[in-house]
Amino acid sequence: MADPVRQPIASMARAGAYNRHSGLQHANLHSALPLWEEAVGTIAANSQGLVRIVDYGASQGRNSLLPMGTAIDLVRDHNGQRALEIIHTDLPSNDYTSLFGLLATESDSYLAGRRDVFPMAVGRSYFEQILPSDSVDLGWSSNALHWLSHNPVNVADHGWAVYSNSVLAREAVDDVLAQDLLNFLRARSRELRVGGRLVCQFMGRGGDRHGFEWMAGHFWATLLDLRREGLLDDDDTFMATSPSAGRSLEQLKAPFEQGLLPDLSVVHVSCVRSPDPFWDAYRETGDAEAFGFQWASMMCAANGPNFLAQIGRDRDPERLMKELRTRLATRLAADPQQSVSYLALLSIRKGS
Repeated sequence: MADPVRQPIASMARAGAYNRHSGLQHANLHSALPLWEEAVGTIAANSQGLVRIVDYGASQGRNSLLPMGTAIDLVRDHNGQRALEIIHTDLPSNDYTSLFGLLATESDSYLAGRRDVFPMAVGRSYFEQILPSDSVDLGWSSNALHWLSHNPVNVADHGWAVYSNSVLAREAVDDVLAQDLLNFLRARSRELRVGGRLVCQFMGRGGDRHGFEWMAGHFWATLLDLRREGLLDDDDTFMATSPSAGRSLEQLKAPFEQGLLPDLSVVHVSCVRSPDPFWDAYRETGDAEAFGFQWASMMCAANGPNFLAQIGRDRDPERLMKELRTRLATRLAADPQQSVSYLALLSIRKGS
């Protein structure tokens, strides 16, 4: 059986699929926009010359358009002549073709109607330093840091180890979450210039529950349906453990309180309730089938690639993904609920 530690983490569904089905992620990032606007305004008012912005975990770019466009306009409010360099980073396997196609052709691209804005990309993990030291003015990351650098453990009783009955499995996930956050922030501490700012939004964790149990439970139940029908076997469902989990407020604060990040200071840290745009639409329309389709499409675009990367090589991935999406949508349409989940919000500054 494959060692989960050695399995690479997959990027989002390709060919623009994640762009088309990331409405939840787009709703999530709005929670961080006030923090982003404050950070950008501070940099715009207290610096000169080229502004370098780094978008950590950009995926296919759809959810980068609003924050990057906002940053450009706020900088230009202070100085209409300043040039901006925007660097999108993600894994080497990311769908950069969709990203740059979006920037070149979409009417809401942050390039549309704006001059002296220079986009580029780096295909490396943000758990390491990927840009020169003291070179970054602003960093942004949305809907990304809940993905682990590697999957520390597979479990047989759920699709996410953080929901497993095994205490050891949950502790293994928390250990990786802690080290990943520390590695990410240490890398940003080197890259940011003194006075530079970083704003992050990703999956949080509630005080008495993790959150997202309803959706994760239906996803796991759908995998078990596929196993019962012979489309998957025991090894497939065991290896399908997703490498993601939320962090609690205490976990977010820990590396700062322990003095592990002496060059960084916290401007803001919180965990807040996540929006649920699919539920909002369902309440207006009463269309349970559309509700199920939206949730299932988002889950398959975000989690499907990691699932497919772990299953037996004799499986038909296109058929499995179609079956998973269709069956999950049917399950959700029969049990429409408002999702209870949380967002972690973090704004930091380099220097005292």
